[in-house]
Amino acid sequence: MTTVSLVGAASYMPETVIPNSFFQQVNEGEFHPMFRGTRERRHVSAEESAVDMMVKACEKLKANLNLDLAKDADILLTNVTVLDMPFTGMGAELAHRLGMKPQWNIDMHNGGCVSFVFMMDLARALMRSSGAKTAIICNVSNAGGRIFNHPITKTMPQAAIPGDGCGVGYLVANDQSPIRSIVRHCYGEYARDMSAVSDDGQPWWAPRTSPLYIEFTESKLASVVSRANRIVPAAMNEAIAQADMTSQDIHKLFTNQPNRVFLRNWREAIRLKEGGHIHTFPQYGNLFGAGIPVSLAHAIENGLIQKGENLLLGGFAHAGDYAGAAVVQWGGGAST
Repeated sequence: MTTVSLVGAASYMPETVIPNSFFQQVNEGEFHPMFRGTRERRHVSAEESAVDMMVKACEKLKANLNLDLAKDADILLTNVTVLDMPFTGMGAELAHRLGMKPQWNIDMHNGGCVSFVFMMDLARALMRSSGAKTAIICNVSNAGGRIFNHPITKTMPQAAIPGDGCGVGYLVANDQSPIRSIVRHCYGEYARDMSAVSDDGQPWWAPRTSPLYIEFTESKLASVVSRANRIVPAAMNEAIAQADMTSQDIHKLFTNQPNRVFLRNWREAIRLKEGGHIHTFPQYGNLFGAGIPVSLAHAIENGLIQKGENLLLGGFAHAGDYAGAAVVQWGGGAST
C-alpha cells in the first residue's frame, strides 16, 4: 500500500489586527467559557477574497519547498468557511492563478474545523487509487471579517472568538514524513445543532433586515461542550492505537482551537504536557478549519517540532457532526 507523507505547511494571515476593544465588550468574565481567551485576531478586508488568501499561502509553500506548481500538484483540495461566490467553489480559480493543472480539483465543504484531516485522508485515498503523487490541501477561515464584524453582530460575545487566516499543507506519495494513521467519524445526529439565524427570521439565503449570526443557546452550548470533550479524545486515542502507539509516543498535538477549555481538556485527555500542544489561539482566535495547518506552519517556522517526532492532529467540526484525528511521524520539512 502506498505510503503518503505530510511534508510541509504554510500559512497566510490578513494584515488587519483586531483588538478586543473592537467588540465593545463590558466584562469578558461574564461570558460563557466558549467565548473567552482571545487577545486579538485578524480580519480579512472586504476586498480580500478567499482565493487571494490561498494564493499567498501556496506561494509561500512553493518558495520554501522549491515546488513547480505546474508539475508538483496532482491533487488540489480546498475548504473555505465563507465562499467568494454562491454556488461555486474556489479550486478552479485558485488553480488558474497558480498555473496548476491538477488531475483532481475538489472543493470540499464538509469537515469544517477538522477538514484538514479529512482532506489528508481524501488525498491519500486518491493517491492510492489513481496513481497521483502530490497534493496541496487548503483551508481558509474568513468568517471574522465577513460575518462577525458587522456593527450589530460584533456586540455579541460569540463575535470576539473567530479569526481569519489560511493554512495549506503539502502531501507526497513517499515515506519522508509518513502519515501513520487517520480516523474520521460523522455524527449526523448533531448536524442541525449548528444554525445560522437572523432576528428577522429570514433563512440565510433570503434578503433580510438584520445580520446573520450563529445561534448558541445555553442548552446547545452545554451539549457542544459535552460531546466535544468526548468525541475528540475518542478520535485521537483511536488514531494513536491505529498507529500502533500509545499516548506516551506522541510529542506534539495540533487541534482546531475553539477556546481555552477544549484546548486544555484535549491535551489532558492524552496526558501531554502543556508545551506539547501547539496552537495560536491567543493571537489568532478560532481559525476554524485553518487552525490545524496554521498552527503546524507556526511550529515549523519556529523550530518547535523535530525530525522523528510523532505529531497528533485532531479536532471536531461545527456542533460535533464530524470528528477526526491523524498521526504523522515528522520527517523534517522545510521552514515556512
